[in-house]
Amino acid sequence: MANPAFELQYSRFAFVLQLLLFILILSVLYPLLPLWWWLLSFMLMTIAWLSFLRQPQIKRFEYLDHQDCSFEFSDPTLKIQRRQIVKILDHQLYIALYFSQQKHKTCIIWWDQLSHAQWKKLKLRAKLA
Repeated sequence: MANPAFELQYSRFAFVLQLLLFILILSVLYPLLPLWWWLLSFMLMTIAWLSFLRQPQIKRFEYLDHQDCSFEFSDPTLKIQRRQIVKILDHQLYIALYFSQQKHKTCIIWWDQLSHAQWKKLKLRAKLA
């Protein structure tokens, strides 16, 4: 199999899922807590969500070898990084990439971030791994 490159786009599905979970948590908290607790929790969840959105997102990755990949990020200050993938898990709606070094967080790739052909190639890689 050739060493494919995967061009990732912004995931609208992940955004909507996070927004719905945010609304669900707030709707559960609203009747249980006094108004000032509700406002405080709303502010804290909003800050947490915005800080999550600030993290550099993977823009592109390419297989170099069986497990070695190069990753390019949306943040131009970050250089292209070489990482070794230890495990690939297919969860139908998303694929999780686990890296050999603990300092690198798990990478989640949603189904709407790739074209249909690239998604099928990545699912095939997950089955073969």
